[in-house]
Amino acid sequence: MPALTAVAVFALAGCGGNDDNGAATAPSSAPVKTSTAPVADPVPSPDAAQTKALVTALGNIKPELAADEERAVRRARNVCQDIKAGKDAATMASNANSRFSGGTAGQLTDDQGAKIVEAVKSSFCK
Repeated sequence: MPALTAVAVFALAGCGGNDDNGAATAPSSAPVKTSTAPVADPVPSPDAAQTKALVTALGNIKPELAADEERAVRRARNVCQDIKAGKDAATMASNANSRFSGGTAGQLTDDQGAKIVEAVKSSFCK
């Protein structure tokens, strides 16, 4: 009989417990609800016409910026994320400059960074 009592005590121990502060908590039998609804992406992707407008605008800033369309769109979406976050113009221009500088494009100027932000805004990130 003592073995049965010990089993019962251990079984009951899992029914409640203490929170992180040592306070007793009640057992929870409610199922955990999870959402299956898709989460909206706050940063849009340009459609075909918008991509063409973006790549054309980037090419007008510096032709090398338009050399790899997929890379240009990825970087432009990062710029759009800054726009959607409400960052100030100087920060957005500096970030755009950093994102698009390097490789065949070389080092960009602050003015080119600002023009990239405008190209992203005018093409797809409203």
